[in-house]
Amino acid sequence: MHFVECGVELTNTYGDIDENFYTSVENTYANALELIDNNGLLEKCKERALKIVNDTDNIGWGFHDCLVDVYYEYYK
Repeated sequence: MHFVECGVELTNTYGDIDENFYTSVENTYANALELIDNNGLLEKCKERALKIVNDTDNIGWGFHDCLVDVYYEYYK
């Protein structure tokens, strides 16, 4: 989750990067939520996971949409 938060912060601070960067962050977010779910920690991490999604609201490349989809896959 920290890697994802850093990627979001980097983009919000310095602007758009590239598709490969966003794909890497998206995959890490999905992997993190899967790991969190597998360990029964979804409720404990819900607020942090949602903050990541909210912080991507103005980021392009479909990044925000992807993270929304991943979030709602775990937090129905």
